Amino acid sequence: MREYDEHPSKVARARSSGPVEVHPEAAAADCTIWVPFDLDGTRWEGVLARRLGPDRARVCAIPFWVYDLGFLDEVSLVDSAEGEPVATGRVRDAGNFTYRVAFEDADDDDRRWHELMLELERFDCWFDVRDPGYLAISAAPGEADAVADHLFDRESRGELQYETGRSG
Repeated sequence: MREYDEHPSKVARARSSGPVEVHPEAAAADCTIWVPFDLDGTRWEGVLARRLGPDRARVCAIPFWVYDLGFLDEVSLVDSAEGEPVATGRVRDAGNFTYRVAFEDADDDDRRWHELMLELERFDCWFDVRDPGYLAISAAPGEADAVADHLFDRESRGELQYETGRSG
């Protein structure tokens, strides 16, 4: 049985001095591309993207499940038998680093995800929020170590759990 997990949320960030800001590329997304995230190809993540041509797209989301694919990377595409665009490989690495954060026992009223956005504001991170207990973060290469250090410190205090979006 195949499993499909699509997340249509837009990559954004909170600002302490203003409203939530949606990333321009996320606002320009015009399709969902499908990426397998297990070895046997039975589990697929649908991420927002912007078509750059018939066989190429820019990722406009931060993957929650797929490793080694990041925000603003460009991928090659083929159409599936159902006519849906499927990523077949990364053709341009944008260099961004992905982190995934989970907050234990989060409920619908939990605001720790928003507080984390504000804490990481100084690093110009972008966020894709799945629900109050799980979010993905994209950090630019120059800020990635500082973001990882911050997340590690918070995890060490038992405040959250995190992982990187790279397999190696």
